[in-house]
This record gives sequence, C-alpha cells and structure tokens, in this order.
Amino acid sequence: MDGLRGYLIKSDKSCSHVETLSVLESATAPDTKLLWLDIQGELSEEVEAELSRVLGWHPIVLENFHLASSRPKLINFDRYSQVTLHALNLDRPHEERLTIEIDIVIAKTYLITYHKHPVRSIEETLEDLREGRLVSLGADELLYHIVSHGIDKYTPAIEGKKDLIAALEQEALYSPGQDLLERIVLLRDEVIELGVVMTPQQLILSQMATGVCRHVRPFIRPYFKDAESRMRNLIDELNSYKEMLANSLELYRSAMSSRTNGTMTVLTAMSALFLPLTFLTGLFGMNVNLPLAHQNHAFIFIVVLCLTSFVGMMAYFKIKSWF
Repeated sequence: MDGLRGYLIKSDKSCSHVETLSVLESATAPDTKLLWLDIQGELSEEVEAELSRVLGWHPIVLENFHLASSRPKLINFDRYSQVTLHALNLDRPHEERLTIEIDIVIAKTYLITYHKHPVRSIEETLEDLREGRLVSLGADELLYHIVSHGIDKYTPAIEGKKDLIAALEQEALYSPGQDLLERIVLLRDEVIELGVVMTPQQLILSQMATGVCRHVRPFIRPYFKDAESRMRNLIDELNSYKEMLANSLELYRSAMSSRTNGTMTVLTAMSALFLPLTFLTGLFGMNVNLPLAHQNHAFIFIVVLCLTSFVGMMAYFKIKSWF
C-alpha cells in the first residue's frame, strides 16, 4: 500500500492529521464528527481485515475495491453506502486508462476513499483541510468537495478538445497527413470513453441529490444537484464533440477521395495524351509496305503528326478543365 492519510474532526471542531489504521476505532466514538481516511495503492490483507473488523463492512464492499469497473455505481447498505466514481488520470502515460476509479464508503461519521493511483481532486481536498479552508463538515459535505474538485478537472480537459477537433478539421480540409486518420480515431475513442464514464456518473450525482443515497443529508443535496447540473452540461458538450469528430472523419474521407479522384484524372489524361502517339508509332512501325515508307521526309512527317496530336489533345483537355 503506497499511502494512508486522512483527518479526524472532533465535535469541538478540532482537526488532526492521521496516517495509521489505529484511528479507525474513532469512527464510532461519540465525540467524532468526521473521520476521513484516504487509501492509495494496493490493499494488503491486514488492511482489509482491519476495515472489515472495525467498520463491519459487507464482503462485497472490499470485493468491489478489487474489481475494476468502467461504470460508476451506488450501493446502499444499512449503516453505510458504497459509491464508485471516476476521476481524470491527468498524469497518465499514453497506454494507461483515461480515468482513475475511486471507491468510496460513506457513513454518518466517516468517509473512506480508495484508489490505486494519485487523484488530483483528493489531493486538493486534503490540501483544503490542511490549510483550514474546510472545518466542521460532515462526510457528505466532504464527498461533495471531492466531487466538485473532480468536475473542475473534467471541465478544461473537455473544453480543450474543441480547439483540437477544429485543428483536425482544418488539417483534414487542406492538408490531410498520413497519420491524421489515426489521430481522429484516438481522439474519438477518448471522447467515447469519457462519455461511458461521465453519463452514469451524472446519474449517481442525481441520486445523491434526490435522496437515493441514504447518507447525504437534505440540506447537502442541493450541492449535489449543482454538481449534477455541471456534469450534465459537460456531457452535452461531449456529445456535440462526437458529432464534430464524425464530421471530421467524413471530411477526411471526402478529402482523400477527392485527392484520389484528382490523381486518377491526371493519370487518365496522361494516358489519353499518349494513346494517339502509341497508335501512330505502332502503325508506322509495322514491317509491311506503308504509304510514305520510302519517302525521305516520312520521319519528319510522322514526328510533326505526333506533336500536332499531342498539342491538340492538351488544348482540348485544357478547354474542358480536365487538368
């Protein structure tokens, strides 16, 4: 396990930093207002056993911690709820997933978050607590701050794709390169992956805003309603980008088809220009007695005839604007 950190907030508004599992016993203490533990990395068997023993989790909770899910979800239990969300993987290598799964267990007095890789929204929420910008808050309010920071990361990442798509459209229209199709497809796959994650995530936020999650208090639900509205706006923007990328693909195909047609036109015109020359040279090259065969100026006549045919056809093609 790479790290365990969090904060313990008491009823007297005192806030202390924690880094060990021994603080789990405080989750059910009468003077505890909130215990937040953030776990990053691989879960050890000892950590799992301690979480189950102290907090009394159902086995399926820890099972979901180990299962990679591409879709957010919400499961209600009697004394707690499990929520799976996804944050952007902003520091990812190209081959890694676009998002990071965050498994969350929320109860009245504690919030447990688990993720295998660093998550910016969680780091910023930890910084808010460290700097004293968040005090005397509940588990549901803390969860909202994590969600809000996460949406803040989605916004520039999605809006930034608009300029990228516009640049791809310009390239497809004027100078389609060999790797353009691959870049369009990669960007389309990213947009689709974001849509797969964000659409059900909007539903989860809507459930939190309407009371489906039992551990979100009524006066906190409007915050999640606002977060759900922001997420819905981003999804609408993402859907418009899907249409733009489809148009870019169509534009690329049209540009490549036009380029191919232009090439075929030139090749056809060149073939047509040399067709009469081939005929004349083949005709007078036959090993039979032909008119002019014994004339001294026959060669000059044939050359002039070939040049006249060539120039005449070029003039005709130019008039027709075939090239």
